[in-house]
Amino acid sequence: MSKHERTDDIAAVASSLERLAEIGLNTAKKLGADAAKISTGASFEKRLVVDNKEFTLANSLASRSIGIVVHKDQKKGSASVNITNEESIKHAVESALALAKYSVPDPALVFATKAEAPKAKHLDFLYEDKLASLDLGGMTSEMQETLGRLGADPRLALERYEMSVNVSFHALASSTGMMQSERQTMASWSFMGMGRSDDEVTGFDYDGNFSFTRDDILPRSLADADRFVKRVLGLFKPVRCPSYRGAVLLSPRAVQELLLGMVLYHAGGRQVMDGKSRWDKSVGQKVVSPRLTLTDLPHDPRFSGATAFDSDGVPTRSQTIVEKGVLTRHLHDCYSAKRCHATTTGTAGGPFALSLSGGDQSLESIMKSHDQLLMVDRFSGNSDPIKGDFSGVAKSSRLFQHGKDRGSVTETMIAGNFFAIADAILAVSKEVEIVSGGFASPYVLVDGVSVTGE
Repeated sequence: MSKHERTDDIAAVASSLERLAEIGLNTAKKLGADAAKISTGASFEKRLVVDNKEFTLANSLASRSIGIVVHKDQKKGSASVNITNEESIKHAVESALALAKYSVPDPALVFATKAEAPKAKHLDFLYEDKLASLDLGGMTSEMQETLGRLGADPRLALERYEMSVNVSFHALASSTGMMQSERQTMASWSFMGMGRSDDEVTGFDYDGNFSFTRDDILPRSLADADRFVKRVLGLFKPVRCPSYRGAVLLSPRAVQELLLGMVLYHAGGRQVMDGKSRWDKSVGQKVVSPRLTLTDLPHDPRFSGATAFDSDGVPTRSQTIVEKGVLTRHLHDCYSAKRCHATTTGTAGGPFALSLSGGDQSLESIMKSHDQLLMVDRFSGNSDPIKGDFSGVAKSSRLFQHGKDRGSVTETMIAGNFFAIADAILAVSKEVEIVSGGFASPYVLVDGVSVTGE
């Protein structure tokens, strides 16, 4: 770092790292590497923590890193450093090449070409100077107002409330001509706590969100706080859930935990490559209920994972993964694409901003559709990605009878099979919610679940 470079000047740091990446690529070429890729990153984070409604931690952290991957005679070697100077970069390249000598040859080793990875279109909403300049004093002011909302009802026992503001830069460059870079500002926050009233203590719950802009922090965090308080206080006086086998309603959080992971596993190029996917030959075929359409929207500012390029340096794009139950593609990075004789989908390290489309029924009408219905809000348990079997506890969940909310439920077990319930979807709500800024989903009514009350 030069004596004129401020530690929080992300533009100056980015320029310095890009220069070192160029030195690393040149060094790799001189030392005989067939190909090389350099990833660089820097982050400046300010963080505040509230424990039991008292500020307990305020800190600022700065980090830099450079990762190096080299290919030599179809063998791979890698190294990383967090001391970012010319000497350490050259030494890291030497180390990576030394490791490559002892690696097993792999004919599928590949980096994205310049044709596969042209310069990605910049996403303007990812970076804001106003948010980048927000200091700990400004963060404290924002948090105090939200803390007041969280503490308005003494029955909420707030265990932890945390906020961070991160200003970051990351870039990729390779000897194949790929070169990408991106700056980002993000404020993120989370709440954790439970309800306490007299001798009753509810189950534990959490929530969180993010913002790419300074002005959105307070209105979003206040809305999140109100939702969190309402949900936690709604856990008092739980009722016993009747045991039955049949329909359960999955909240957006439960959809993420029970459905999304399985879909991504079997649509993933690495699983197809390794022979672990049930859907390895299912592109263009129905794999789940026609009520489901799943899309990745990496350029949508509603999602914290938005990005212009993937970890291979390939530009991202909006693309449908499942359309009305039909698998439209496998999600390949450059390596799995070469192994499977396919094309990269620009989803290395992703997908980034998944959205499950809403349906044609209101949530209210779905809740009235059964005499008794367990609404699963969170799932804590085990699942087998190969067989699809799952079993565990329905957390923060509620019982509805004839459309009436009878309250939260005591410890209730649920079990079923992903492939069975994904095919037996009875309804999808019009209402769509974004879960912690990362995933958009409606409520999904599935059939064939075993429910066991306490």
